[in-house]
Amino acid sequence: MFKKSQLKYYILLVIGIIVLINMLASRFFFRLDFTEDQRYTLSETTKDIMEGITEPVTVTAYFSEGLQPQFDQLRNDFKDILAEYASLSNRQVVYEFVNPNEDQQLEQKAVEAGIQTVMIEAREKDQSTTKKAYMGAVIQIGEASETIPFIQPGAQMEYALTTAIKKMTVPEKAAVGFISGHGEAHLSEMMQVTQGLDVLYVPEEVELSDSVNLSKYKTIAWINPQDTIPEEHLAIVDAFLAQGGNLFVALNKVDAQLNQGMGFSKYTALGKWLEGKGIKVEDNFVMDVNCGSVTVQQRQGIFTVNRPINFPYLPILSNFAEHPITSGLGSMVLQFASSLSFSGDSTMNYTPLVFTSDKSTTQATPVYFNIQKQWEESDFPMSKLAVAAMVESDNSKIVVISDGDMAINGSGDEIRQVQPDNANFVVNAIDFMSDDTGLIQLRSKQVKMRPLDQIDDADKQILKWVNFALPIMIILGIGIYRNQKRKLIRLKRKGESYV
Repeated sequence: MFKKSQLKYYILLVIGIIVLINMLASRFFFRLDFTEDQRYTLSETTKDIMEGITEPVTVTAYFSEGLQPQFDQLRNDFKDILAEYASLSNRQVVYEFVNPNEDQQLEQKAVEAGIQTVMIEAREKDQSTTKKAYMGAVIQIGEASETIPFIQPGAQMEYALTTAIKKMTVPEKAAVGFISGHGEAHLSEMMQVTQGLDVLYVPEEVELSDSVNLSKYKTIAWINPQDTIPEEHLAIVDAFLAQGGNLFVALNKVDAQLNQGMGFSKYTALGKWLEGKGIKVEDNFVMDVNCGSVTVQQRQGIFTVNRPINFPYLPILSNFAEHPITSGLGSMVLQFASSLSFSGDSTMNYTPLVFTSDKSTTQATPVYFNIQKQWEESDFPMSKLAVAAMVESDNSKIVVISDGDMAINGSGDEIRQVQPDNANFVVNAIDFMSDDTGLIQLRSKQVKMRPLDQIDDADKQILKWVNFALPIMIILGIGIYRNQKRKLIRLKRKGESYV
């Protein structure tokens, strides 16, 4: 038996260990992440940024309380990530959580800071109600501040927080020039791209002329020119590349006129110029069995219904090269793209970046579109056609993608959201060519979707009957077992040898 003094000693020792563990836990954040894609582990980019912080960062998180469990979990996840940021930054990151619903002044302050109001359905006293909620944050460093209007779960949470901090700690942003003057897309029509670039760069439009100075740019972009480009303008870009500059090009080599049911080649002089630089954009339409759809109106009796039909000229691409530009990309969607090929010599390094699937093909111009066509797998005999590539020569790089519209949001009534990885590809390419690869890993970090395996109807029926019958069989089995056990006990009691 322990003596009382020994027992007291062990109790104090256990209490001391618990206190020490709590002190260490409050000082050093630690958690185990067993997910395959490490979704709960901060990227090396975030860790480097946090370790480099030299002045206090204040995060005010505006979160409503008493919501549904999934929103409480979002709050807890954000609190965990802030605790990890605080630990990595040597306590330079400090944070507080505020419930705007508690006080009208707090709510007004949140709204004025740019926190988004979200209407959430909730159940109170067995009645469905709509509740006003807030889930955003304001990050402040000195006099500068950034707002996250609505916090997304998962990897988007880390991206939003890290880029907001990075944006305020960059001493001087580099400029990226977007060529204009030949019918190119304006920056105002590429919101997703400009938002991605805005963390490290100042995107600005630049017209090519005798007086233009491109030496201030590491990288320039040429997005979807519509008009023929004069030779003297191409010569200006030649000189820029010769001095070590880099170029991103999104080019339509073909033009689809769906209202006429035809597709033609398109000439801007840029395609021919690129061929001399080592990348040839072919005069064809790429088609893929993995594709988007178009909506077609069809009559059914007296009614007209809208029906989506797969359209192979809108390829959905998920084959990417192992390269920083495409690191972590999930899928891109292109419209009327063309295939690329290498047209350079041994002094150039050619790297295909984005490919079609194993079931794809091309059609040379002119093309006659048949939206009602029933496509068969035999219509797609080709595989892994390059639709984006990079060529390097001396000290310059050119990245080309054969869809000029792939990252254009448009304007006015025609504004649209493009596939996020379309915009990520453009920003990643500019990052890579500008030697700023730090945010590529974070921007492209994603949680992989794991859909359930598809099963046929026969297996579904079997599983349905197993799910129905198995619980009944288990209950019957338990009942029979207990009944037999009671019978054996009664027989044992009746026996002469029973004690």
